[in-house]
Amino acid sequence: MARNKGNNHDETTQVQGSNVVIIDRISYLPHSILLHILALLPTRWRHLWDSVPALEFCDVGIEQQKFYNFVNKCIEHRMIGMHRVNGLGINRFKLEMHGYGGSVDIDRWLSFAVKQHLEELDLRIQSNRLVSGFVSRASHYYFPSFNYCIPSLTVLKLDGLKLADEVFHNLIMGCPSLEKLVLHSCFGFDDLEVSSLNLKYLELIRTSCVHSILVEAVNLQSFVFDTSVTGCQLNLFSCKNVRNLTLVDIYIPCFSISSVEDLIFQLPILESLTVVDCDIDIIQNQYLKDLVLKRTIIEDGADKWKHKMKITVDTPNLGSFHYEDVNFTHKVLLNSPNLEETNIILDYEGERKKIDMNWYVDMIDFLSYFDCSKVVSLVVYSEENLMFPEKLRKLRLPPLLSVKHLRVETRCELKSESLLRDALLWLSPHTQTLSIRSEENEAQI
Repeated sequence: MARNKGNNHDETTQVQGSNVVIIDRISYLPHSILLHILALLPTRWRHLWDSVPALEFCDVGIEQQKFYNFVNKCIEHRMIGMHRVNGLGINRFKLEMHGYGGSVDIDRWLSFAVKQHLEELDLRIQSNRLVSGFVSRASHYYFPSFNYCIPSLTVLKLDGLKLADEVFHNLIMGCPSLEKLVLHSCFGFDDLEVSSLNLKYLELIRTSCVHSILVEAVNLQSFVFDTSVTGCQLNLFSCKNVRNLTLVDIYIPCFSISSVEDLIFQLPILESLTVVDCDIDIIQNQYLKDLVLKRTIIEDGADKWKHKMKITVDTPNLGSFHYEDVNFTHKVLLNSPNLEETNIILDYEGERKKIDMNWYVDMIDFLSYFDCSKVVSLVVYSEENLMFPEKLRKLRLPPLLSVKHLRVETRCELKSESLLRDALLWLSPHTQTLSIRSEENEAQI
């Protein structure tokens, strides 16, 4: 490592082969030192930051009162600079707080921000007040009831805030150019309504609502919905242009099975679908090209998906399928004649299952569902998961007779690569290429 002597900047150059990488060390200095450096700059340079188009504040590693004082001073100096030079403004305002300490100052910061030519507003405010071991919602930040008019805003991200229905409605109505909306862990809604002509991306993550969620966005292209709240109804009937859909943790009585299945079926140009931990029997859509199906819940006595043993995938134009499960108890009935590639992950943080003859029989039955795919990539915990006994090989047909390319990855180091290769060549006897990977080595034949 050598010091860059060509200038006086506090940077370090590191030679990596023929490339020279410049490492920024100033950005990692404590805030107090950075402020001291700014104070020592000549007047002309000291005020240049007034024209920076983005303001981002984060309270990590800073005492609460010091953080409030720092942001107040920054906003004050910025307002003075804007009066001194016409035309200055900010297009991005981000506030990330992990220790909410009152709304008065935050209301003032937000009031200042929304009066600018904002294009992106990102508020992440988490409460640090515990009541009986839980975060008290009474100590959350209430989004204020301003007269919002932010015609330039295209991206809005809110995390951990409480919003009333009317306040949120006025906010959305005041942002006619909004294209991306993210609500994460927000609450306070009775009936959440998202109505926007230009909205293209919507993400609702663990955002609670009492009665219903209505989305009226005719140009919406991507929708991410992650919730475990019960008793809430979702209406996407006007969103016919959705191409990318992600559903996480949707299960009865949150939504009936038929409503989720109908939602997938009724999206006329849906191309990409991700379903994680959802209670669902059938996925049916003739336009779907990419499908991700994950089940991350460990099976136990309280597992609400335990009774789901069969999933039907009726997708004639599907080209890529990713399946991930903690085990392989499900039957995956595929009607996907054009399937090019299937990725299967069958391990959960290295957890080992009891492996016996019945286990191998179940594995063969499970893998046979994916014989319609030209390429199969399989991830297991160890090579033992695929060491099918010789006795069983003589009694059963290989499950992947039609597969042309087989890729296998094990989480553990390979102990007997030759034996694993023999087992895989029985598993997929007509494969044209076979690759074997582990954390330590890789082989290909």
